[in-house]
Parts: sequence; C-alpha cells; structure tokens
Amino acid sequence: MPILCWLKIIVKRFRYGEKGFTLLEILLVILLLSILAAIVTANLSTFLAAGRVAAANTEVDNVETAALAYYADNDKTWPGSSDELAANDYLSDNALVDYGFDGSGRVTFTHAAAWGSHADVVWNATEHKWEPAQE
Repeated sequence: MPILCWLKIIVKRFRYGEKGFTLLEILLVILLLSILAAIVTANLSTFLAAGRVAAANTEVDNVETAALAYYADNDKTWPGSSDELAANDYLSDNALVDYGFDGSGRVTFTHAAAWGSHADVVWNATEHKWEPAQE
C-alpha cells in the first residue's frame, strides 16, 4: 500500500474517536526512520572522507608555502623535511605526516601510509597530492 493510503487510514481512525496506534503502524514508522537513518549515515561518511582529503591537500599547500619561505630565507636551500620547517617557525605546528621535498621544492611523501590515522586518504605520488582511497 502506498504511504498516502496508510496516512488516510490513520486520519480516519482519529476522526472516529479511536485512540492510539496499532502495532503495524508503529512498525511502519520504525521502518521508515531506519531507512532514513541508513541514507543519512551513508552520505555523512562520504562528506567526512571528502573533508579529510581537502584538509590533507590544504596541509600540503601550507607546507609548500612554508618551504618556499624557507628557500628564500636560507640561500636557496630546500628544507630537509616538514619537521625542520616547524622547528624553524615556518609552520605553526608539525604537519600530520612528515613530508620531504624534491629538487624543485615540491612536496614528496614516500611512506606507504595514509594521512595520519585516516586510511581513506592516500598519497598520489604522480600528482603530489592526497586523494580518496579506492575501494
């Protein structure tokens, strides 16, 4: 039965003085709420993963900017790692992972680990950026 038919039955029952809900009506409401909760949970995890990827790539951009400032201040020498940038106050905090730099100052990350403790964010060495893990 379509949902509108169920709603008409409920409205008729209240109109003629019957009070309360039947077990079937309560189960129907629980079923609908469960379906909505499943949809919201699936979408929420997708949005959270996209947010982690954006945060990781923002961190890479910040580390690259700090490396450029280090390069300009230190006789055209690239830093050894992102920890060195933080130690010399080019970054306010240590990066979540320890980045290195190639000869042109681009960020490199050679470890096979994910971004921090997030397994759904992995490093793409050819693009020099973080991206969602393939499932």
